[in-house]
Amino acid sequence: MASVVEVNKRSVFIRVENRLLRNMTSRTVKRGEVSTFSNNSQRRLARLLLNNAERFKYFFTLTYRKNHRDCKVSKKHINTFLTRFRKSNGSDVGYVWVLEFQKRGAVHFHIWFEEIKYDADGKWQLIHVRKQIQQRFKNDIEGLNKFKYLTYLWLSVTKQLDDEKAMKAATDLKSIYSNGFTLWYATKYLSKKEQKQYSGNVDEITGEIIDSWVGRYWGASRRIVNDTLYFSSNPVTIRIFRQWYEQYLKRKRHTGLRFMTKDNEADRISTLCDDLDRGKYPR
Repeated sequence: MASVVEVNKRSVFIRVENRLLRNMTSRTVKRGEVSTFSNNSQRRLARLLLNNAERFKYFFTLTYRKNHRDCKVSKKHINTFLTRFRKSNGSDVGYVWVLEFQKRGAVHFHIWFEEIKYDADGKWQLIHVRKQIQQRFKNDIEGLNKFKYLTYLWLSVTKQLDDEKAMKAATDLKSIYSNGFTLWYATKYLSKKEQKQYSGNVDEITGEIIDSWVGRYWGASRRIVNDTLYFSSNPVTIRIFRQWYEQYLKRKRHTGLRFMTKDNEADRISTLCDDLDRGKYPR
């Protein structure tokens, strides 16, 4: 592996070549069952959210009224939901979804949306809206319609349209007015306390654990990526970035992934990249 440095909007990745592994034969490692939200997966998710925080305008929560604890069924539901959503919003729509478990063990999802479009005429207009949502969107008819549309979509996929309690509690939509909301969620996923554990898929009839399969804990549309603002494999440049960490962040020379949740850190990195582009190397 060659040494590289990659800079995104709010993250920096530095990899230094490991000479001991240079001549080792690569091998294919078969991935086993996914039953935990690993630290590496959480960091990849946090990186994507941090670098795209400005994109997201809505935060949607989807769950079940009953204590649904079968990930295999839930994954089919979320896949169908997103497929139908893309049909109305286009294949280039931007979103990130995350699977979580409530304290009672029930499956639920969070989705960050870049935008939400809905059909002017549709059965979603008949969706009953609880007072909390009515109050939240009392001056935003567009937001209210988007909530109705997404709620109808989810309840129809999960066959909960006839369940009045599910209609009142299975979904929630919030408008994102500042980057701070998404930045907070991103840092939340970096905490070891937030690592998601799952006891297993539970049969709703017998209550027995079927297996421990979870699959992916999160995913994103093709539009949501870590845009590269600066990239270099120059050893001198890599050394400068590592020294920068030591000088400004009071850390030893750094490798791996570093997040910048504060604007002043991001500004400093941006200035450093501009200087390097102009051939100006700091002393």
